[in-house]
Amino acid sequence: MIRDHLSRLVFGVVSDLISSGVLPEDVRGAPVEISDTKQPEHGDFACNFAMVASKKAGMNPRQLGEALREKILAKGDSAVREIEVAGPGFLNFRLHPSWVASFVPNVLDKGSDLAKSQSGSKRINVEFVSVNPNGPITIGSGRGAAYGSTLSNVLQAAGNVVHREYYINDGVNSEQMRLFAESVKAIVEGRPVPDNGYKGDYVHAVAADIKEEASSLGLPSLTTDWYQQKAQDSMLQAQESALTAFGVAFDTWFSEQSLHEAGAVSVEIDQMIESGVADANPVRTKLKLAKGGVIDEVIVESQTGDVSEDDDDPNASAAQVTEGGQPTLWLRSTKFGDDMDRVLRRRDGRLTYIASDVAYHKDKFNRPENADKLITILGPDHHGYIGRLTAVVAAMFRAASRAEQGAGGGVPGAGNASELSEVEAKIYGSVEERDACLAALSEAKARLEVQIYQLVRFMKDGKPAPMRKRDGNIYALIDLIREIGEKVAPDGTDEEKTTAGRDVARFFYLMRSHDTTFDFDLDLAEKQSDDNPVFYVQYAHARICSVLRKAAEAGFEVTDSADFEKLVHERELTLIKKVCDLPYEVKRCAEDYGVHRLTTYAIELARTYHHFYDACRVIQADQPELTRARLGLCQATRVALKGALDLLGISAPERM
Repeated sequence: MIRDHLSRLVFGVVSDLISSGVLPEDVRGAPVEISDTKQPEHGDFACNFAMVASKKAGMNPRQLGEALREKILAKGDSAVREIEVAGPGFLNFRLHPSWVASFVPNVLDKGSDLAKSQSGSKRINVEFVSVNPNGPITIGSGRGAAYGSTLSNVLQAAGNVVHREYYINDGVNSEQMRLFAESVKAIVEGRPVPDNGYKGDYVHAVAADIKEEASSLGLPSLTTDWYQQKAQDSMLQAQESALTAFGVAFDTWFSEQSLHEAGAVSVEIDQMIESGVADANPVRTKLKLAKGGVIDEVIVESQTGDVSEDDDDPNASAAQVTEGGQPTLWLRSTKFGDDMDRVLRRRDGRLTYIASDVAYHKDKFNRPENADKLITILGPDHHGYIGRLTAVVAAMFRAASRAEQGAGGGVPGAGNASELSEVEAKIYGSVEERDACLAALSEAKARLEVQIYQLVRFMKDGKPAPMRKRDGNIYALIDLIREIGEKVAPDGTDEEKTTAGRDVARFFYLMRSHDTTFDFDLDLAEKQSDDNPVFYVQYAHARICSVLRKAAEAGFEVTDSADFEKLVHERELTLIKKVCDLPYEVKRCAEDYGVHRLTTYAIELARTYHHFYDACRVIQADQPELTRARLGLCQATRVALKGALDLLGISAPERM
């Protein structure tokens, strides 16, 4: 809105100066950023273009700034009252109050669409949470749930088509799921849980959930497979219930096992073998990386019994063939930026998670149809998966490309091998293969993004709080929601307590950038006062609603035809500028995924409104035109505040 107008103004002047030969063409690519001034007395907004572009322009920053100032003022734009070239070359803009005030009816007209932007036009799949169906949604995963759902909201508001997805790791060969099923089976049958089994109270809850059905079918006859399916269904239902309470919903809950049952995993493996992306040659390539990720050495290991075939189990032997077995199948993922080749199929015939990932990511591009980009959100212990998943998608693209070319399988010819470095020769073997694999890797990096959220440390009385129940059981996300709800809404209904707990938990999870660790202050979260940032923001919304109700009782109504030029007070103009920043914040969040800025924006908007409210009496019977203008500004603020809270997945109460 306001920033966009100033940005277009500067960009237009730059284009004019290029056309007239004052500036070289290279300057056109320099970014035009409109920022807040450091001090209000410096003006309304600042632009650092002159400093960013001075080198390409062949001018010192102040000289370029003066040229821009002169050209902008010559245009006589209705927005600009004054421009100052400050410091090393900042352009400080002072705007006409009437022009700023003219945005109030614009905001009122947009209404709930204010937060929406047309900056994006991609079709995006966002996968998040995706915990194994053998335990509750933990408070650690709560951060990923809050982040993933808010990022999805922001991307959609920015004009993209977004599909929210939960990946169910329910492969029948999963050792974790088998052990979970055996633990539930033991409880149902009245036996001790295996020593290495699952013993949490949630396991007993699952057992209680299915015991009646198990008893009716005859306990001794029921297999572990039966228990695995039933236990998984029960746990998934509990997970979905907890996420619903947390304000998180998915378009698709996608089953890993469905890929195996449909034969999709086998099809993808066959295609990778045919294209030369995977093979059973008894060697494994590893890359020794130097500082900055540069390949220092290529290590090619002969696969003996001393080398692991299982990336997750270093004690598993990778001897090539055992009696009745088959060769280990390797994905040559080092061709696609991974630090080592990965096992697709073990020698006993069992498939690895990587094998499922290949088929899953290919299928995922169908949701939404013809998806442009996949965003996968993983927890803090998954940094190693970034290169691995990128390599998987790149290998998938390479295999598909070979299939489309009608390749008969195998690796392409050597081409001009002299063009390869020693490292490249060991990895790729040919120029053609190198170029094709690097092209596939480039496409994978463009179409798959992995976001890692960091750890949360819960604090109580200024000290780290051991977030486990007294009996040692897992403290789940639903427990956090309920505990906070009990503290901040003690007299509320169960639904009101859940809503209050959800709002506080989501806001606190989202107050810091997802890629930094942060302390979740439980004492502050449980406060029923303005010290709690959630209530501070929500109270601003409730206060606006109260003002509008009182105005209606006094015979005033909100209209976009009020005389908004009467809004000349400094705090009125500051509030208008902050209201107009919502689309700008959404655009920024959609570009770099930093959705924490929305909590900052909401707090700043609430503070700005409270300052306005304290300085500018809204309802004045003897000044009806000023009253209507200020009521319009109150409603515009409400629109922006509710828009921000909606994106954050937090309620906007009308009374508090």
